[in-house]
Amino acid sequence: MLRRLRAELAYARYGVQVLLRPLLAFAAVVVAGAVIERVFGRHESWAGAFFVSYTLMFSEHLQETPPHPLAQLAHYGQPVLGVLLLSEGLLRLGVQLLDRDRNQRIWVKLMASTTSGHVILCGLGSVGYRIAEELLGMGMEVYAIEKDEHGPFVARARAAGVHVLPGDARQENLLAELHVKRARAVIAATDDDLVNLEIAMDVRELAPGQRVVVRLFDQKLAEKVRSVLGIEASVSTSRLAAPLFASAALDPCVVGTHRVGDTVLLVVQLKITARSPLRGKALGALAGLGLTAIAVRRAGAAWDTTPATDRVLTEGEEVQVMVPSRRLAEVQAFEV
Repeated sequence: MLRRLRAELAYARYGVQVLLRPLLAFAAVVVAGAVIERVFGRHESWAGAFFVSYTLMFSEHLQETPPHPLAQLAHYGQPVLGVLLLSEGLLRLGVQLLDRDRNQRIWVKLMASTTSGHVILCGLGSVGYRIAEELLGMGMEVYAIEKDEHGPFVARARAAGVHVLPGDARQENLLAELHVKRARAVIAATDDDLVNLEIAMDVRELAPGQRVVVRLFDQKLAEKVRSVLGIEASVSTSRLAAPLFASAALDPCVVGTHRVGDTVLLVVQLKITARSPLRGKALGALAGLGLTAIAVRRAGAAWDTTPATDRVLTEGEEVQVMVPSRRLAEVQAFEV
């Protein structure tokens, strides 16, 4: 609540700045008119001169026009200036209220100025949107930069709680406006390898110690980026996705993959049936079969991701185990 209040106060100051020029001009004309009225008009007091000058700005003539030509010019000219200045102020205020895109950009920048430990996501395509979903599920605050402000995932991301800033992430001012130095990490997840690399190098220049995760399609390029540029995480999406597609084609029980070095680990979901060799075995005993149990659930219940090692598998339960991909054929023997 305190962060939002600070952002709203900053936004209010921005609104005052929009009207500052016409307000200052209005005040200057009132002062000039009061001086003319006091020196060349009918008033002997400054209070009366200021009151007449102020009312003239709203086309209110409270007394006869004075005989002096300069005072007459003020009486005829101030109402015109008042209409023009009031119209300019209303026009500026209307444009500010109606320009939703500009207001949203300003609001995102103001919110970013009040936070730290957030994640900056560059690219809100299909992969970027899924990354944002995962980060939000982890309780992270996400600020996204997306070049196509009318992209198919922009509205969905905003509805989910992502702060979206339209623009090209290669513009260093956008990263600076999102306070990249105070962020927890930056993820470059556009669909262009070179753009992602450029973003990573910009981050390195703006915040040398910042953690950067780069999405790359070319695995060789990802390895070179990691070793040469010192970027902590350079991820080839094709390398990550390929094992899952290949394994799922061979066995529909494969629900996920994980790579450790050159070894691909598969997450296989098995249902415990009356004939299953795993029925009646404790989870800790699965290690003797070369299986690592990571989750278990009863029918209709939620997954228990921290099951006790002495928990015994019963008929009707499901268990997820992790095994090296080369042992997939062996695991299929448990699917009975």
